[in-house]
Amino acid sequence: MAVLALRINQLVPVDWLVDLTWPESPPQTARHSIHVRVSRLRAVLANAGAGRDEVEIITHGATYVLRADPMYVDAHRFRALVRAARVAPNDDEKGLLLRRALDMWHGPPLADVATPLTDQLCRGLEEARLAALEEWLDAELRLGRHCDVIDELTEFAMQYPHRQRLLAQLMLALYRAGRAPDALDAYRIARSRLIEELGLDPGNQLQQLEQAILCADPALELPQQRTTPQRTVRRRPSDGAADEFRVIRPDLRP
Repeated sequence: MAVLALRINQLVPVDWLVDLTWPESPPQTARHSIHVRVSRLRAVLANAGAGRDEVEIITHGATYVLRADPMYVDAHRFRALVRAARVAPNDDEKGLLLRRALDMWHGPPLADVATPLTDQLCRGLEEARLAALEEWLDAELRLGRHCDVIDELTEFAMQYPHRQRLLAQLMLALYRAGRAPDALDAYRIARSRLIEELGLDPGNQLQQLEQAILCADPALELPQQRTTPQRTVRRRPSDGAADEFRVIRPDLRP
């Protein structure tokens, strides 16, 4: 069911399901066993009244398809929120959508599915989560919320020590919070780890960030907002109320 849900509305070959279920030495009855399991899934869906919600498993030759609205599956809802965030008109909305997407996670995907190929199935989904996390942190930093994300950033940087974008975000957040020595310490610890474990130096962007912090480069500070002319707009009165006015300012951008 997990595989069909991850590939919702897509053809899933029976042979692939056999390989996932028995990675080594599948029994001669493997294909029959898959058919039996799918029949049981159909019965479970029918008993749950899934048919009323147009959820069904269709057979197409040697393949199966789970026909359903992708928004019934949290993995697809997550991806939809991330796509919406990437076209959001401003960082406030982008951050809210990404936070909603990230809050859907409650641990590793398919944690309760016993197959050695779970990592292979979910590697793309896990990478999508980390990319969304980095995009959310970028939005928070642009909004000047560096102090709010330092604790989370510190934890993430420790959990994923080889993701240099997270390290750069942590260094920038610490620097903007007036903690330049801590930012440099984070860089040095990460550099030592990269050299020891991978035999690699940090990338050029991280090295340039370290130099910018050492020089207290003004470019690291939050951009000053430009003053923008305000205009007053009259709103139509409602329920006999007096005319209302509000001030509109276009989004301020660096």
